[in-house]
Amino acid sequence: MRHQQRVRAFITAFALTLVVTACGEDEGATVRELDSESISASGSSSGSASALTAIERLCEPVGEDLADQATSNVEVQLADYAFIPDNLTVEAGVVTFATTNIGNEAHELAFLPGGGDVPTTADGAPDEQALAEAGAFELEAYGPGQSCDATFELLPGTYTTFCIITAPDGETHYAKGMKGTVTAAQTSN
Repeated sequence: MRHQQRVRAFITAFALTLVVTACGEDEGATVRELDSESISASGSSSGSASALTAIERLCEPVGEDLADQATSNVEVQLADYAFIPDNLTVEAGVVTFATTNIGNEAHELAFLPGGGDVPTTADGAPDEQALAEAGAFELEAYGPGQSCDATFELLPGTYTTFCIITAPDGETHYAKGMKGTVTAAQTSN
């Protein structure tokens, strides 16, 4: 009798696990990545994830090997759908961006050298091949309530900052206003 109860309990637990997993599969959000692994020759992205996965995504710090060389450390909050502050001026060189996701969705901090609008395809989606060719780089998306550092070496010039995660309504965070500017000023020596 005890053996049958254990088997029933195991089967019930297994069935519940399947139901919970199936319900959390695809909520419509997409995580778009700009690294070379996620951009194919055709420019399509393989870096998509469900909303559940995107929200749970953990911070993956960038540039930890450069962090000791940083001459500037700036704090940036990633909100739903804005960067705070959205316009920054820093000295060109190695800069650490200490980010905190204060929103309810996963967010990324991506950079487009040269500034301007993020390139899009004919259907309005971010053109990841054009972004890669322009030298775009990023701190990959991570979930709410986390902090994550990204250290980059910035040449003098203007960079558009953006988040191209797709919201549950199908619109990108960039289209909802999650963009800004970083100006890396030439240092005077």
